[in-house]
Amino acid sequence: MSNLLFAEYTEILETGELSDIEILVGKIPNTKSFRLHSFILKVVSPYFWYLLSNKNRLNILNGIIKLRIERISVKVFEIIIKYIYSNELELGNNDFKINVGLLIAADELYLHELCSFIEEYLLMNEELLKQNFVLVQTVANKFTEFTKLSQYYKNAYQQDPSLIFKAEDFTTIEKKILLNILIKNNHPLQPIEVWDKLIEWAIAQSNNELPSDITKWTNDNVIKCGVLIQQFIPHINFGGIPSFIFFQKIKPLKNIFENKTYIKILENYSFNMISIDSKIIDYELACFLAKTIKYVEYNNFIELLISNVKFYFKLLVRGSENGFDCKNFHDRCDNKGPTITVAKVKNSNEILGGFNPCDWRPEGHYDNVKGSFIFSLNKINPIISMVQDSSPFLSRGLGVNNGYGGINNGPEFGPDLELLCFNTNIGKYYKHSYLNELRQSGTQFEIEEYEVFQVC
Repeated sequence: MSNLLFAEYTEILETGELSDIEILVGKIPNTKSFRLHSFILKVVSPYFWYLLSNKNRLNILNGIIKLRIERISVKVFEIIIKYIYSNELELGNNDFKINVGLLIAADELYLHELCSFIEEYLLMNEELLKQNFVLVQTVANKFTEFTKLSQYYKNAYQQDPSLIFKAEDFTTIEKKILLNILIKNNHPLQPIEVWDKLIEWAIAQSNNELPSDITKWTNDNVIKCGVLIQQFIPHINFGGIPSFIFFQKIKPLKNIFENKTYIKILENYSFNMISIDSKIIDYELACFLAKTIKYVEYNNFIELLISNVKFYFKLLVRGSENGFDCKNFHDRCDNKGPTITVAKVKNSNEILGGFNPCDWRPEGHYDNVKGSFIFSLNKINPIISMVQDSSPFLSRGLGVNNGYGGINNGPEFGPDLELLCFNTNIGKYYKHSYLNELRQSGTQFEIEEYEVFQVC
């Protein structure tokens, strides 16, 4: 494009002549309206081409297209528009933060060549990068498309982690916080103290938006705090915070976290106190069963996570130590309340079993409850089979959910011999009253080991 044409474009930019679009830029109170030309914007920016191509989506008043762009500052937008109309860009006239803002704005407007140019320019001055290392960290973590800048940050941080708190764009309190969060080995603060200092720092950084009394925070206050401290959250050892303190101080601010992060933290508090002495299942599978029991008991995933219930699986009977006969099973397991039965199938890695939320009884008995389930366990694809609420046995008032356990049988789940152990070391499975099929229906199997645990 000739210099003469750019000169013409610059003139109509300054005069606003022939403009057909007005863009209000920035956040109140720092806003400014720009009278521009849709043709020029569409030719240069794929963002504007897409936005302006469908007139049905546009707000047009007296022949003028009205747009609103809040995410770009007035200063940055002025520089971008001058570049679009004149092809002139002097990055050396701007401070580091403005140039970073230009990089982000150019990416948003799909000005890819400009993005590459700005990124290369920023990487030319390593001293400025180090001085503004907090901003570099934020941009590198949030905008992975800036691959060269992200790689610089990773390399620099690996070589010298202290850059994060040596940077000039940290205040004194930020340095203290980061020193204690990122230097994990031998840091003097307990995890809850780190959390408290982060909250104090967020209040100080909020320009009086966050009340000093956290009990008076609104949901908007909580979300604002989350934005401020988000980059620090992965560095906090929540597992080192006692559960009663967590539920007192952190749970009320749960909207600070992304859902996946919060659920992962909660799982630590829900299942870190499981105790089990088993030759068949390990701690991980025991946690899986505990989580499933909580689910069927509470019938609400979030409630099961925030409930502070801990499980202890007390061994009642083990085949290899106490024998496999049915009488022994009833002597040790009857009238003990909720139990988990696990059985290892001989010559395989298959583990079968079930949860009985009621008592085992020697006379045989069905209870109409909804808490029972049977399972096939492995760490890759465990199968949980819940009872079908629409079962005809339920409609007749016969509970298919509870184990039967008659005196001549070992643990039996369902009145139709579903996962029946009729001699304890011999099992048989039928698919009938539970939803998911665990193995081929009607098959018989030999049990190498079995255990029944009282769920305390």
